Amino acid sequence: MRRNKIIYSLCVGDIHDVAEDELNRKLTEDELKRVVDRVGDYISWYDAIELTLSELNLEQAEEEDKQT
Repeated sequence: MRRNKIIYSLCVGDIHDVAEDELNRKLTEDELKRVVDRVGDYISWYDAIELTLSELNLEQAEEEDKQT
């Protein structure tokens, strides 16, 4: 698999959808820019990957492979 392949992303439409659901209105261009500039600060990509590895028991599978 390509190392730089994007596996998850957000688009401006996602931000507008949440704003309409939560605020019952569209964002202004200034508000949208402010959200775009900051939303990445709240996404812990490292923790999301670590949790996924743990839930898939990949550490355990590696240890089992070593024992066989």
